[in-house]
Amino acid sequence: MTSVIDNELARLRVLIIDDELIDREIFKQNLDSDRPNAFVYEEAGTGRDGLGKLESFNPDCVLLDFNLPDVDGLKMIRMMQEGREQLPCAVVMLTGIGSEQIAVEAMKLGVMDYMAKGPASSQALSRSVASAVQRFRLQQEIAEQRAALQQRNRELEEIRSELFEEKERYRILAEAIPQLVWTADGEGGIHYGNQQLWDFTGRAHTRMCLIDSLVHADDRPLLRDKWAEGAASGEPFEVELRLRRAADQTWRWHLMRTVRIRTPDDDPASWFGTFTDIEDQKRAEQAIRQREKLDSVGLLAGGIAHDFNNLLVGIMGGASFAIDTIDPEHTARPMLDIVLRSSERAAQLTQQLLAYAGKIEVSFEPADIGRVIREGCDAARGSITRKIQLRVETSPGIPRMQTNAGHLRQVVVNLVVNAAEAIGDNPGSITVRSTAESITGKKPQANVLGYELPPGEYILIEVSDSGPGMDEQMKAQIFDPFFTTKFTGRGLGLAAVQGIVRAMGGAVRVRSAAGSGSTFQVLLPLRAAAADMTDESAELDGALNGIEAHDAAN
Repeated sequence: MTSVIDNELARLRVLIIDDELIDREIFKQNLDSDRPNAFVYEEAGTGRDGLGKLESFNPDCVLLDFNLPDVDGLKMIRMMQEGREQLPCAVVMLTGIGSEQIAVEAMKLGVMDYMAKGPASSQALSRSVASAVQRFRLQQEIAEQRAALQQRNRELEEIRSELFEEKERYRILAEAIPQLVWTADGEGGIHYGNQQLWDFTGRAHTRMCLIDSLVHADDRPLLRDKWAEGAASGEPFEVELRLRRAADQTWRWHLMRTVRIRTPDDDPASWFGTFTDIEDQKRAEQAIRQREKLDSVGLLAGGIAHDFNNLLVGIMGGASFAIDTIDPEHTARPMLDIVLRSSERAAQLTQQLLAYAGKIEVSFEPADIGRVIREGCDAARGSITRKIQLRVETSPGIPRMQTNAGHLRQVVVNLVVNAAEAIGDNPGSITVRSTAESITGKKPQANVLGYELPPGEYILIEVSDSGPGMDEQMKAQIFDPFFTTKFTGRGLGLAAVQGIVRAMGGAVRVRSAAGSGSTFQVLLPLRAAAADMTDESAELDGALNGIEAHDAAN
């Protein structure tokens, strides 16, 4: 062992950093007496001087005194390591006053040994330096071997393409995103699946299953057609399908990429494939399309409403003037009344078009959300049959907030009327509830308006019904102007809802499935009302809300 150490430590470069000249000479004498002509020395009396010589002398080991005149030993070690992943050389710390806490801290910083000055340490100094250098070099060798191993792994990854079948499988895995990976026979029976596939689908990997059994029933015909085309041509193919996630039983869109595995006899055929989750990507694309559609259609609707409103001004003005100038018993009087009432209804239509386009003026004032919701439900009761039960559940903990009571009341009316029309003449129920909700930004928020809400506090207004529900195609169209499943002439209620909510900086969420009813959720930023509002102003606000509810009912 000694001969090995002697060979490795021949002419080691030792930098001694100590403010005591006598101590530096003692260190050199102890090293030379034990190992003559084995060391080359450089000395420094301060930490700053030592840092300079650390760069110029390039030592194999540093003997560092803990108590230096300009810096303590621990800080000196940190300065030596600054800008590097590790210390530039082995370090042995020496101190006249031993401290277990300092020793532990020094070892954590990468010091190879910690010794107290004295006769005992002097005799062991040579062995300590030898051991420190050996361990430091060993660490360097380990780092080099780790880098070499990583390089070797990269080289092995590259030559996987030269192996057959199983090597081919791993090569394709490297080319595809390896999330849900499988191999299957020509009939689609899965022979191999990685753990992610079984965890996602919740299937047991001990038994073979068919690929189409994992896919949504509506997507299976497309899968079979694509599979047949790929089997006939032998070429890779891709198809977008929905897989059910076992954790929450939700269907998520995936991109299936499939490549035929070549074998020497090429029979029977087998396939390698991956499923890549693209649900978030499709949602983002859908949000962009929805936002662009709302912007373009809203621009068109706003222009039409504006021009139509200008025409109505002349019609209503002329009809009102004629009514005021002719005798009440005149034969044209009933017709003029019809013209005026029709014009007023047309004006309401233009207001809804402007609401859809987001062209309405929104002014905020303090209001009681619970009261506004109840008034909106009262205004909508005239459009609900007696077979439908309307329940209102408002949270008492919601504070008064800055909002536009008239617009918010119209949102509630439109959603309740829409729910009643969905139920139709059948018995059913509608539930309207409100509560506070916090959005942290950690989870993406679904919003049919095409943008995400910033984190913060929001008021949630939810209207759910027991109607027949909607499929995905209908959900994509319900906010379009004049889209309706009822008789012609309707279809602006939900369009106006999304326009009002968008103008108020909120969001709309929709949950529905065929046969399971629908739930509409409106999220509005919680703008707290002024705390010093007087009771008189609050009563006035309530009176105005009551008048607006009466107008909405009329």
